[in-house]
Amino acid sequence: MSSSRPAIPSDGRTSTPSIVGLIGNALDAELAALVWLLVEGGVPLVVACPPNREGAGLELARGILASVRADETEAEALTAGLDRPGAWAVVHGGRAGAVVTAASLEDLRDQLSQPPISLSEQELTFLGCVLVLGAPEGRPAGRLRVTAAHYVRPLARDAQGHAQLLPPAVLATWDPRLGRYEQFAWGVLPEIAARLGRRAGDLEADLHHRRDDLAGLAAAKLTALGEVRRLIAGYRVQYGRHDSPPN
Repeated sequence: MSSSRPAIPSDGRTSTPSIVGLIGNALDAELAALVWLLVEGGVPLVVACPPNREGAGLELARGILASVRADETEAEALTAGLDRPGAWAVVHGGRAGAVVTAASLEDLRDQLSQPPISLSEQELTFLGCVLVLGAPEGRPAGRLRVTAAHYVRPLARDAQGHAQLLPPAVLATWDPRLGRYEQFAWGVLPEIAARLGRRAGDLEADLHHRRDDLAGLAAAKLTALGEVRRLIAGYRVQYGRHDSPPN
């Protein structure tokens, strides 16, 4: 077993890293635990990456999906870019993830709302968890990490049945000055818990447990995908797929 954590390459295919192997290079244990919970609960994962760095986006998305989802084939088949059918499949629950060239969540939403994809404002609320890759100041040349993580809050309805388009929530941002993530997920944990059919207190405790286990594995350099998948399988709770947006 390798004692070093695999880095995200700038391009090309390598062996798929595990979510543990991504810790320290692309994200931290707390954000990894939250993404694990979301992906396990059927929330789509979208990675936005800089131009010509699609390989980095693919390795991040594949590493997370292959670790968390039972079917590794879907992660391996993931490709960069979205067409209309692919974007429709992501927001309607038929595809677990996507990798798109975009500089930010706003850039991503703008691209997907324009022809030829032309997702509606309501469909865009079902993008799920969006991870934005970038090269923060002070980062070694060519090395990317998640610089911002967002939870795109799905279309909701009030007591009278009126559509409520809620703004996306920031889950975490990388602070290059401090050399760590600023975490903001606490503000939407009750909403995430409701989406996953769980109590907020239970979800928060579970999140902390997973964070500590992932951090422990990363510190021990136990990053092999097979081992990580077995650990995650032990946690797995079967949630329903996220509600599909209206046709």
